[in-house]
Amino acid sequence: MRREALEQLQAAGLRGLMGCRTELRLRDKNPPELLELQLELRGRLHPDCLPRNLPAPCATCEMVTFSFPQAPVLDAASLPTDRDLFRLGNFSTAIIGTERFAETVRQLGFEEVEFQELPTR
Repeated sequence: MRREALEQLQAAGLRGLMGCRTELRLRDKNPPELLELQLELRGRLHPDCLPRNLPAPCATCEMVTFSFPQAPVLDAASLPTDRDLFRLGNFSTAIIGTERFAETVRQLGFEEVEFQELPTR
């Protein structure tokens, strides 16, 4: 993410957004300063949308491997109240933003982001 975009989101009052410098080397003469977002594992998919026969966790990392549900539902009790962007604890590649995050991104005119509303239970 560009530093300017992160600063705009933070100035708009979004909670829990932290960035750190990337180790990328761009060939442009004046490359933009890019940051990686630190997105903590906070929420979870609701058990009702997970496969019934989940495989055993990995003995080393304790991860359980399964495909992302076609109709994902978030576990409402697991969702954080102190941040507006996070990753799911039981599916860490899924990035979840609050309604407040989505609205702020739209208001700022960032067009590179696409949102899908997810139900909670």
